[in-house]
Amino acid sequence: MSDVTIMSSSSPLKRIAHAVRAMEAGEYTPLLLAEFIKDSGDLGQLARMLDAMARSVSAKDNQLKLLQKVIPIGVSLSAEKDFNRLLESLVEEAQSVTNADAGTLYLVEDDALKFVILKNTSLKMAMGGTSGNEITFYPVKLHHTDGSENRSNVVSYSALTGKKVNIADAYKTEGFDFSGTKAFDEKTKYHSKSFLTIPLQNKDGKLIGVLQLINALDKTTGEIIAFEDNDVLEALILLATAALDGYIREAALRQEIAKLKIEIDESRRAKQVAEITESKFFQDLRDKAKEMRERKEQKENK
Repeated sequence: MSDVTIMSSSSPLKRIAHAVRAMEAGEYTPLLLAEFIKDSGDLGQLARMLDAMARSVSAKDNQLKLLQKVIPIGVSLSAEKDFNRLLESLVEEAQSVTNADAGTLYLVEDDALKFVILKNTSLKMAMGGTSGNEITFYPVKLHHTDGSENRSNVVSYSALTGKKVNIADAYKTEGFDFSGTKAFDEKTKYHSKSFLTIPLQNKDGKLIGVLQLINALDKTTGEIIAFEDNDVLEALILLATAALDGYIREAALRQEIAKLKIEIDESRRAKQVAEITESKFFQDLRDKAKEMRERKEQKENK
């Protein structure tokens, strides 16, 4: 006789007790109390209370697991002082938590998205960052020459709209131009199928860049699958964006300080020159030089 048969033939209280033991073991599922939850009597009230408790415990347990995964990543990112290494870490961690075969990171530069990190595990390809390999791909323009938005490219679309785009199969989707991807596949014999494109925005909503993950892989079969919702990835994006934004702001501040220092130095030099040229000693030299020129001119005219 199966466990299901035994449980269905046992008394309601025994089945509720079984659900409680399942909660304690971390094996609870809503199906264990499903037949009682809609009951209007005391058993129904008890079942609904227990189900709510179980869901609350499960949510807190999931949050704890999320924190256990995300906190070390966040500490690592915030402690990274090398900007290129920070960029690489973002892509590598995102690939790890989604089991993605490839990842690309773009940063905003003028009116375009510049490739800064490109990684592909299957092709053993690493470009940008600390790899020493220059990225030869052209930046993705956010606007066309006529000023209209470039929404045909999924990366620029995500940047312009602030929306995450999840594509199960690039070769079957409509609405985006994947001609560049297909040309890359043809050249490298790769097959770019599933895409997850995420805009990176700071707390003020300003666009910093775009992260694109390619080809989520089934952990058992290794087959390419669609990307799934991932709380760890969402938390990682928030932490990484904050780290990137902090680094970019700090770099901008250093540039402003350096510019201010140059302006102060130039002002100081100008003041020093003025002090010299306005001194009595310099004025006497200038008068003597003028007198010598006049004497020379008089001799030449005789």
